[in-house]
Amino acid sequence: MLRSFIRLALFVGASASPVFAITGGVTGPSDLAAQTVLIVSTRGSSCTGTVIARNLVITAGHCVQPKASYAISIDGAFPRVVQVARIVLHPKYDPHQFETRKPSPDMAILKIAEPLPARFHPARLATDRTLPKPGDAFTLAGYGFSVDGDPDTMGKVRTVSLPAVGITGGIMVRLSAGNGSSAGACTGDSGGPAFVDNGGGVYAVIGVVSWSTGPANTAGCGGLTGVTPLVLHRGWIEETARKLGSQLSP
Repeated sequence: MLRSFIRLALFVGASASPVFAITGGVTGPSDLAAQTVLIVSTRGSSCTGTVIARNLVITAGHCVQPKASYAISIDGAFPRVVQVARIVLHPKYDPHQFETRKPSPDMAILKIAEPLPARFHPARLATDRTLPKPGDAFTLAGYGFSVDGDPDTMGKVRTVSLPAVGITGGIMVRLSAGNGSSAGACTGDSGGPAFVDNGGGVYAVIGVVSWSTGPANTAGCGGLTGVTPLVLHRGWIEETARKLGSQLSP
């Protein structure tokens, strides 16, 4: 099992040298990259997550379904993985939401077997008490493809800034660059953070990336990005962290 994780980590690291993650984005700044991790699994998939404590990561619920072994891939001269010891899915998450087209809280918290290296640091949770409004700006971060279907374009943190354009089902925010632009989350960016700038370049995580479409609502990337906002689930996040014996950033 560990060999499977390491092979995937080495593949991601080796294949990512030409370009990096998120469609239409740029190389992620170091402070946001330090709050963002790559999640790998024995089923061969990869996702992105946000560090919310030294040993806790929040990601999308669908990123840790179906059942498999999951780990955090740590970059470096000798890539290694930190095993996920426990997964807590949001109690209202519906694994069939993409089939029914009824959004649910697509969210999970992962407790890892050991604290992350010192170069990672926990993200602050946004203190917003209301859902975002159209025009509100978000910065997405992720390890996914910058060209849909091309594995050579994934594996490093990349970011993109997008405005909110609406709410789906009262619980999910839609983001889009609009005007025919192609920008947004792509395969592998699921579970990644949506940050909000609190001023002066101080960022807080306000949501979790759940899905993406291509332009004109086609399959793919660079059209719409769906984000599950944390404002509706702050209590669950804090309670779960306490139960897992971890302290969130103030």
